[in-house]
Amino acid sequence: MPLTATVVAFCYGLRYYVCPAWSRLKDYAMNKKNSSVKPFVLAICAVVIVVCVYAAYYAFLYFGYEAKTDADGNLVGVRSGTFGDAFGALNALFSGLAFSGFMITLLLQRRDLSDGQAETTRQQIESQFYNMLKLQQAVVSGFDLQQTKFQYISNSSIQVVTQGRDCFKTWTERLRAEYESAQSSAKTDKLKEAYRELWDEHRGDLSLYFRSLYTLFKFVSRSDHVDKKWLSSVARSFISDYELIVLFYNCLMPNGLKFQAYACEFAVFDNLDVSLLLNVDDVLMMSLQAFGDNPEVLKIFQTSGKL
Repeated sequence: MPLTATVVAFCYGLRYYVCPAWSRLKDYAMNKKNSSVKPFVLAICAVVIVVCVYAAYYAFLYFGYEAKTDADGNLVGVRSGTFGDAFGALNALFSGLAFSGFMITLLLQRRDLSDGQAETTRQQIESQFYNMLKLQQAVVSGFDLQQTKFQYISNSSIQVVTQGRDCFKTWTERLRAEYESAQSSAKTDKLKEAYRELWDEHRGDLSLYFRSLYTLFKFVSRSDHVDKKWLSSVARSFISDYELIVLFYNCLMPNGLKFQAYACEFAVFDNLDVSLLLNVDDVLMMSLQAFGDNPEVLKIFQTSGKL
């Protein structure tokens, strides 16, 4: 009975004190920020636990219930033999420690391999993303508009060439002019009529731009990158103010509705300058999520009562 009580007490302590401590140390060691101390901490924990088990066993043999000793305090009888025989288990102890070290090494190698594969995947995604972004920017740089303007002073016409991102400012001005001259009375119809005129005249350039940008955000959305928000912020940083205006009105048209999903997912219009819109309350035609933390847009939604 005393022996049983001692074993039960030891198991209780192992379950409720040693095991939680081991779990916390293991979590600490497996933390990526503490990768340099992984082998050391795990090895120390294994050694300490095994030594504690043996120490508890030896302590029981010497101080346990009904221990028989001689006049000098030495163990006699079965206890003395048991105590001596216990040292023969040291070979098993060191074999167990060696096996534990081997298993810990395999575990660490497995984690390192998994981390390495994750890092390789991340680098591949980022490399493909930057290549796609480079191609998309090449599309923008390839735009050129040729306009003939009459000079009253010289009474002659000159050819004006607009290239790259400057084309979007020209398209925005053209969209405003078409909107003001539209024959429709309803605001929505006027907007559609004005955009249709712009689209029909510059469909080749605009369609290429929208498809390339749509594909870029689609790639980010469907990728397994750990920080999609960061990738999208990089892409958004290359979109100019006038690009956002043209892109915004394209999203309101039937052929641009698909892009609204990515606009909401990545808050593409977070930096939209509402003063450049045909009407500032046009933002109410799109979900608030597409504007992120844009303070001007939030104010408009609050004023309209839609927030």
